[in-house]
Amino acid sequence: MKKTRKHLALLSLLICILITLQLTSCNAGGNYNTDSTTEQSTPSNNINPDKNTSDEGTNITETSVGMRGKPSINFDTAINIAQIGSGAEVTTATGFTYSAIGFENVQNNKFLINQNFTITPDRPFFEAFNRLTICFVSDAPLNCSVKYKVDGNTVDDLFYLEAGKQTFCSLIKGYLEGKQASELISITFSTCLNEETSFALCSISTEIYEVYAENVYYIENDYYLMGIRLSWGGGICYLQDFDNTITGIENLINQADTGRLVQQSYYGTYSNGDYVEGNFGGTRWPYNPVQGGDVHGNPSRIIDVVVEDELIYIKAQPQDWGHNGKLTISYMENTYILEDDCVRVDNRFVDFSGWEHRYSSQELPAFYTLSYFGDFTYYSGVNSWENEPLTTYNNLKFWGDPAYHNDCVFQLRNSNTETWCAWTNSDANYGIGLYVPNVDTLLAGRNAYNGSKDSRNGATNYVAPLCTLKIVSFDPIEYSYLMTTGSLEEIRETFRDNKDFATNEALHKNYISDRIADDSPSASMKKLEFSNLDATLNLRATNTTSVTFSDTEKAAAMTVTTAFDPHVTISYGRSSPTLKAEDYTTIKITYMVPTTNSKSTYIAELFLCTGATVNATAGKSVRSQIVSDGEYHTLEISVSELDFWSGNVNAIRFDYFDDTCAQGDVIYITSIELS
Repeated sequence: MKKTRKHLALLSLLICILITLQLTSCNAGGNYNTDSTTEQSTPSNNINPDKNTSDEGTNITETSVGMRGKPSINFDTAINIAQIGSGAEVTTATGFTYSAIGFENVQNNKFLINQNFTITPDRPFFEAFNRLTICFVSDAPLNCSVKYKVDGNTVDDLFYLEAGKQTFCSLIKGYLEGKQASELISITFSTCLNEETSFALCSISTEIYEVYAENVYYIENDYYLMGIRLSWGGGICYLQDFDNTITGIENLINQADTGRLVQQSYYGTYSNGDYVEGNFGGTRWPYNPVQGGDVHGNPSRIIDVVVEDELIYIKAQPQDWGHNGKLTISYMENTYILEDDCVRVDNRFVDFSGWEHRYSSQELPAFYTLSYFGDFTYYSGVNSWENEPLTTYNNLKFWGDPAYHNDCVFQLRNSNTETWCAWTNSDANYGIGLYVPNVDTLLAGRNAYNGSKDSRNGATNYVAPLCTLKIVSFDPIEYSYLMTTGSLEEIRETFRDNKDFATNEALHKNYISDRIADDSPSASMKKLEFSNLDATLNLRATNTTSVTFSDTEKAAAMTVTTAFDPHVTISYGRSSPTLKAEDYTTIKITYMVPTTNSKSTYIAELFLCTGATVNATAGKSVRSQIVSDGEYHTLEISVSELDFWSGNVNAIRFDYFDDTCAQGDVIYITSIELS
């Protein structure tokens, strides 16, 4: 039975309470919890951003997520350019005029620009404002530097603009503190790609915009009161179910720090010559835009907010999790919609860095709830939406602990479309559910479990639906999800009634599947045989390597793309059952290296990641010789006497050639076996 609508009297009472409290913060004091147990998801220990490959993945075109509430002005693109020496005067169809310098040329009443194209409005903008709107047309993405004055000081504000016919709106720095700019001075445009592009600025407008809240803005319907924390990048910090009768619980979302909430989070490159990787918990940390903020508690920035009836649109510039106060070169957008007895969220992320990122397991989204809801449930079968039995775990451990991580990874089967999950309390027969279509894996666990009902407690329960995706600069990542509450039966019924609300097919761009076969009785990785294309996906090209399937050899082909430290990684975290190192004495690799390679022999090295070791570590490896004679050989490496070969098998990194190899050298692998 579905949840019943709450009484109107309760609604009226709640509205009166909210008015009385003037929508005060749901995190009084704004303290950041530095307890080491209240961690944001650790990729080295849970979602593993090293799940990488050079495979270009599958590309599927889908209509973009609608992002309801996002500003879009139907503006006239016609402009008239009059060149005067090295500058120009421009008049738009709306009568807006400006002077321009720094362009390469003019063609068809559009500027050809590269770097430092600067415009100055001919009509001085001396009116106070806290929100700026720019309408433009560009063939390439742009950096946009806006100069304005606040409290008598000049502020240089940097924004990022997508290509196309666009409406860009931004709140000024200090918007949440009630700041207002007194003068718009100039705007400078540069191409992100450092290449010439065609550009037309069609209009600029400023306004005094309502400051919706310094901290948290709430929206509600007859079922839910939802809080969006504007001071933490617009992540969901509060969800109250008006039908909930459990004493001591109002807010169902854990908001202990900026890494909690329900929010967007993505993983990209490590150090690359331009980007310097961060650090988290003593671990090297990749580029990690997080909607709430960084590990030090620095909040992400709100770029825009639009409020409509039972809907709120957010645009934010996220912090980089592993750094201290370093905003990323990216934007996140969310549309939050209260739709009767469920919450719909549409997400969009665009990276403007221009960097080459790595394939990583992406949190879609990161979801944190109360420790009180200690039972995790999902559907593990293939007969979706037919009310088959569910799978429930009531004692999951911390997903970031290497000893238990493998027990927290739940791969979905190829035909499973019932991709929802829930955290509930079985005694109360109540909890909160999350439904994300078209994901591959669920990562779930409990951190410092104590059964607390406090949304600010360090203990929390977490789930992240995952797909292995690569961030591609200027190419949006878009997906939608639903949340609902109630008993498991009610949660399942609500999601079944709304199962076709979105396909999320856009997630399958720059993507590698982690699904398992429908008929697989288990997903043991004891012996990996690379006899087809799908099997080669177990080999992640983690450095200067491409991995393909050779139909001729019926084997995985690993080819050197750059003659420096080529290697692949096999992650054993998805093996079912979990592999214990003590059960195996030998690693066997069957391979062939053609005589056309640059050398007759190479030295291979296997980094063994077991127990508490989750990444390749110096001193925890074995070396052996690889021969290039065009014949198949089985390399047998004894591991039984190694003191670091113990505990769960987390990963093996296979550095198949040493640095004396050459670009184009190849090795064929038919199997890797633990025996």
